[in-house]
Amino acid sequence: MTASLKLSVVIPTHNRRDVLLGQALPAIFNQDFPAEEYEVIVVVDGSTDGTAESLRSLKANCGWRVIEQPNRGPSAARNNAIDAARGDLVLFVDDDIICTPDLIRRHVAGHTGPEPLVVHGSISIAPGTPASVLMYANAAWYKTYYDRLDAQASLHWPQDDFLISNSSVPRAALLACGGFDEHFPAKEDYELGLRLWKMGLRFKYLRDAVAYEYFVKESQYALRNDGKSFGKTEVLLSRKHPVYRPYSGFAGLGKLGWWKRLRQQIYVRLPLSPVGLLTAPLWVCEKLCRFPALQRAGHRLLGAGRSMVEFRSAAKEVGSWKALVSEFGRRLPVLLYHHVGPLRPGTPPGLTVSPKQFERQVRWLARRGYAGIRPADWAAWRTDGKPLPAKPVLLTFDDAYADLVEHALPVLRRYGFGAVVYVVTGQLGGTNAWDEARGSTTLRLMTAEQIRYWATQGIEFGAHSRTHADLTTLAIEELAGEVVGSRNDLAELLGSRVVSFAYPYGFYNQAVHDCVRGAFDLAFLAGETMNGMNYFETAPHLLQRTLVLPADSWLDVACRARWGRSPLMDLRARLLLRTRLKRAARFLLGRS
Repeated sequence: MTASLKLSVVIPTHNRRDVLLGQALPAIFNQDFPAEEYEVIVVVDGSTDGTAESLRSLKANCGWRVIEQPNRGPSAARNNAIDAARGDLVLFVDDDIICTPDLIRRHVAGHTGPEPLVVHGSISIAPGTPASVLMYANAAWYKTYYDRLDAQASLHWPQDDFLISNSSVPRAALLACGGFDEHFPAKEDYELGLRLWKMGLRFKYLRDAVAYEYFVKESQYALRNDGKSFGKTEVLLSRKHPVYRPYSGFAGLGKLGWWKRLRQQIYVRLPLSPVGLLTAPLWVCEKLCRFPALQRAGHRLLGAGRSMVEFRSAAKEVGSWKALVSEFGRRLPVLLYHHVGPLRPGTPPGLTVSPKQFERQVRWLARRGYAGIRPADWAAWRTDGKPLPAKPVLLTFDDAYADLVEHALPVLRRYGFGAVVYVVTGQLGGTNAWDEARGSTTLRLMTAEQIRYWATQGIEFGAHSRTHADLTTLAIEELAGEVVGSRNDLAELLGSRVVSFAYPYGFYNQAVHDCVRGAFDLAFLAGETMNGMNYFETAPHLLQRTLVLPADSWLDVACRARWGRSPLMDLRARLLLRTRLKRAARFLLGRS
């Protein structure tokens, strides 16, 4: 029998004797699958409710084993069972899961073929589950989650959640990846799934492999204990798997408004957790949770409480609120310049900033504690958690005008600022042909030698296409030539990898976005009225910039650095409109 075992069912349990013996095990023993081809392994994880004693008296037609261990958590229990398993496949179910009679058969059938797979089914709340705020919240989460999987037909890694319960994996793959990481207090199933995905295993979703959860966890327990575990886990996951960082629950920290950010900071720094204040209103919602309004109220209270606990737990894990912001909550204002130099006749006046004005702006930023970074620094923070200055700012220069060499880049070097210059690679050492075609005056562009030199002085260079064409008008082959070709040109010139791209004119469509995303780590938009503030959650190939205008005062630059835009620009436009209307009114009244 041992040699022909196809599947081992693994169930870790801790103090859930009644549910396990009364519902979970009878369902897994009553399968329409040959009993001699599967086994059930229950790992008793330090239970004190008599679970082990009750399990020893059970008889089963299939293979049946009970393993006892001190209380070390579900990950250790599952690893123990993986080592002991004799089946080619391992099916994980929790001790509150009620399997349908065809569950094992469907899982085994899902693994047909030579390709190793992770097969996962669906979970719903079991009929007869005691009503609670948390039960209704979980039921809503399951519905949303599986509706999304139905629409996608498969998991999308690394952004989707993964549940190990009702999932089966080849035992050989589990052993090869090292099993569950026992350091994780929560989301250990997602972490395992992420490693299996990195190993190249495909995830196969079986909607008809159905299991039901008899949910008995108390809301208060989930609020305090699960919140604490998940807060710590978000930090551990992001550090172990940087690819997860943009999808972490803390990735939105930087985008929080000042009030919400201050509120979370207060919650974290209080000597005692304020979550106890939610006990009484949550108790009321719990007692009356059959009413939809109280379900929604209880759900909101749970969400608020979990957020408090998770933020406190995460801050404790990293060391402080300040450290948490440094790791997840940085904001990046991006200032867009074009021509820095004397205004030449025929040059669009809105694209030229005088050298004196530019130096005043950089000096103001430096004195206020801003540090000029490069796109590579933002990419490294976003994907790998590399530290950033407390107040980063990114200065970007489109088109690589030669005047930058005299009027802008030395200023940046003097103040210790990094920056990025975007190069039209087909015009190196040439002129701004794209503007000349529209009647603009001729401006010289940086040469290859100048670019190579300033790349050694802390200035990063990015691609801006080969000819400054409107990429949205090009065929696929021409588009690839402009985007990928400009990257290759610049990489050959610099002898290093090119990190970022700036869309000519700020124009893009789906084809342009896809092409750029396949060639660069980051890409930047442009626009006079655009908000130039970026966060962890900002799409890396749709990064925002705010255009610095010739009329900008130090206060405009302060607003752009603080909020990503200058409200003074709108105010000036309104005042100008009002002035024009007054003049028009006087003119009309004078004529009458």
